[in-house]
Amino acid sequence: MATIYIPSLMGLLSDAERQKGASLTREEVEALRDTAMCVSIPDRIAFALDPLQNFSDINPENCWEEWSRFRHRGESARL
Repeated sequence: MATIYIPSLMGLLSDAERQKGASLTREEVEALRDTAMCVSIPDRIAFALDPLQNFSDINPENCWEEWSRFRHRGESARL
């Protein structure tokens, strides 16, 4: 089974950081992940979802690490 967050974790974390006006801490990222709405669907359905429709997301098990990499890439692009 695959876990799908609605809205995506990437969207939730981006919005939370924008509202905060500063980088989220590991504790904040994990708290958002732990309280976000999600559904479990069969893997075959999850793999068939179109990534162009924003169904791709960061892995909740590695949420902090993947969010940190995403943020680092975004900061590098702004420099």
